[in-house]
Amino acid sequence: MKSIYTIVSLMCISPLVSLAQSESLRITGKVFDETKAPASYADIRLYRSSDSSFVSGVPSAEDGSFEIKAENGKYYATVSLFGLSSKIISISKQTGEADLGSVYLKATAVGLKEVTVTADQNQMSLKIDKRVFNVAADLNNQGANATEVLQNIPSITVDAEGNVSLRGSQNVRILIDGKLSGFASSADALQQLQSDMIDKIEVITNASARYDAQGESGIINIILKKNQKAGFNGSVTLRTGYYPDHGVGINANYRTGKFNFFGSYTLSRREHPGTSYTDQRVQNADTGFAYHQDYRHERKKWGNNGSFGFDYMINDKNTLSVTASVRSGLGNNVYYRTYENYDLNNTLLSTDQRDEANREMEDLFEGSIAYTRKFNKPGMEWKTELKGFRDQDYERSNYTETSTRYAQTELEYSKTYVTEQNLLLQSDLTIPFAKDGKVELGGRSQNRYFLNEFRFGEMNAGNWETPQAFNDDFDYVEKVHAGYVMASNTFGKLGMQAGLRGEYSDIRTRQQSQGQWNKKEYMNWFPSAAISYQYSKQKTFQLSYSRRINRPGQWDLMPFMKFGDNREMRVGNPNLNPEYTDALEFSFMQNWDKGSLLSSVYYRKTTDKIERMASYGSDGIIYRIPLNVADRNAYGLELNGNYTLSSWARVTSGFNFFKEVVFGTYQNQHFEVNNFSWTNRTSFNFTLPQRWRIQVSGNYEAPKVNPQGRSLAVYFADFGMTKDILRSKATIGLNVNDVFNTRKWRSITETAEIYSESMFQWRPRSIRLVFNYRFNQQPKDHSKMDDMMDGEA
Repeated sequence: MKSIYTIVSLMCISPLVSLAQSESLRITGKVFDETKAPASYADIRLYRSSDSSFVSGVPSAEDGSFEIKAENGKYYATVSLFGLSSKIISISKQTGEADLGSVYLKATAVGLKEVTVTADQNQMSLKIDKRVFNVAADLNNQGANATEVLQNIPSITVDAEGNVSLRGSQNVRILIDGKLSGFASSADALQQLQSDMIDKIEVITNASARYDAQGESGIINIILKKNQKAGFNGSVTLRTGYYPDHGVGINANYRTGKFNFFGSYTLSRREHPGTSYTDQRVQNADTGFAYHQDYRHERKKWGNNGSFGFDYMINDKNTLSVTASVRSGLGNNVYYRTYENYDLNNTLLSTDQRDEANREMEDLFEGSIAYTRKFNKPGMEWKTELKGFRDQDYERSNYTETSTRYAQTELEYSKTYVTEQNLLLQSDLTIPFAKDGKVELGGRSQNRYFLNEFRFGEMNAGNWETPQAFNDDFDYVEKVHAGYVMASNTFGKLGMQAGLRGEYSDIRTRQQSQGQWNKKEYMNWFPSAAISYQYSKQKTFQLSYSRRINRPGQWDLMPFMKFGDNREMRVGNPNLNPEYTDALEFSFMQNWDKGSLLSSVYYRKTTDKIERMASYGSDGIIYRIPLNVADRNAYGLELNGNYTLSSWARVTSGFNFFKEVVFGTYQNQHFEVNNFSWTNRTSFNFTLPQRWRIQVSGNYEAPKVNPQGRSLAVYFADFGMTKDILRSKATIGLNVNDVFNTRKWRSITETAEIYSESMFQWRPRSIRLVFNYRFNQQPKDHSKMDDMMDGEA
């Protein structure tokens, strides 16, 4: 706890600085809708004309008026409000008073009423149904990968193996641009996706019928960068760091006539060490022993990511989009494990050394073609997309084991070759009606195929032996066909939305040596509903319900294992059934002049919950196998807020308090676990003179219990800073991850036969230096800034 208090204390110490430059440009105006009624709480944002970097933002007052103060300089402003059109206004004056006059926003078709809060414009915007995070605004994301970006978002946690959890549950759906993608298909894939390619991240905690029903706790949607500014523009990013972490990235866009071309590429090389230890005791009627394991790894990996595409605006009603992406990686890793073997009286019996030399290769190709059709009726739109990808991963390990118990050296090897193919067809139609209503309907068909070829050999008397049990192929076929219909409308301050989604699932698995396919087919209905009430401009309430499913993935179903640790192994279970979750959530949004708070109370009931259970095998190995052994009731309170402390300091914080009751039967024994835990991420952002920005953040995950043990607290702090240089065309940044080197995962397993304590540190404290240069990103002619430009002031 002392470490936690140290982190909080350091975060709360404000820098002893003063703003040396005075504000000398005052920008004013008034926002109206097309009926000439004042548009209260419209979003007004100010950007530098030189590089389009964000400067400041305010909401309009009750009468639609607004005022922004800034330093001398040339700027442009954007004015927007949910349900109304947006406008961009060039500001010709660079000092003194700049009156934008009356700004009129036209009405557009909208659905369920929502309120967007932008008090912390630079990092996070809060909406009733989701939170949107600006990746570039969080200084700790400089040079990071997607996994590291996600761990910087409140209510999202990432464990030692890179598995992502939302509100304490790993059953979350991760999408790229709203679709399933090979770039987010696994923890390793997310670690290859660089922050240079990511624009923003949406967190949807109670998804409607419009979305895929997969994912118990919600959806994380990673939106990639895709510029549409006229002419040629882009940016280049260079990074270096320790532990060795080097990379280069480029994002470019060229828009001319009816075409918009966009592309990005990143090359990275990372090295990082890791350490862990495990103390384990096994005792039953037949045997009893104990051992202490020390572990360390050295991982080195090259990675390439590239994406290219174009939009072809056939006319003002039809657009065709094509995108192609590739990813490749090459890793060379070594793992060292030392076992000290004891009897139950803690007498040292022997020492074993097991070393693993691992090589991994992967490549991914992904392509999509999309068509968008707009109709004469405003807001009516039809979108259709065909998307597919092929992902191949190859991994080989050579094992060497020596022991004080015997003279010879034992040799083993394992090989895994995994191929995934995915084809997705989706079509969505939006039809507006009345003033604010709309009907949405669509269909979706997804086909996935995995092939895992696993090989294992061990040297015996000078000959390689290949046990049949560990040399086999595993097929996984998943076909999901879905359709949905939704309707929404607003009646004054009241907004209503209801939808129904149907999904037919056809899942087949086969271990080829056994020949026979294991088939599971089921048809499910997933209703959703939401009611929103805007009590006042500052207060909005919402109640929502949805039903979700969590289908076990191929890694949960596959019966093979890794042999790095030959004393404790994780295997799959091809007989798993899906989990079903009913989720109910009540939210309250409170806005103030300088901040906002989104409070959510939620309840989730899950049946056929999957838990990994540990058991001691007759071969002396501890197996952790996923089983449908439990049901769960989960309750939670989530608080996400931001507040502007002064013109140069802001704070953003997110808490998630949750309690879950897990109960079930395992090996004819009933169990019940009551678990209360909480998480928090708090960041302080400071804007200093000479265009310096500093961010200090702290993260805390409280202890949690599970059916066979518990995990202990995880806490760490990060630091980041940036400075604009070269007339704001470039930015140089420095960030330190895990400042106090405390980010360690600790857990305890306790059953009738097994007791173990373990600690794992995936990566120690690291530091990065990042340089970003932007070219041709300022508007060349402010008076003709696309079709959105409204005028000058």
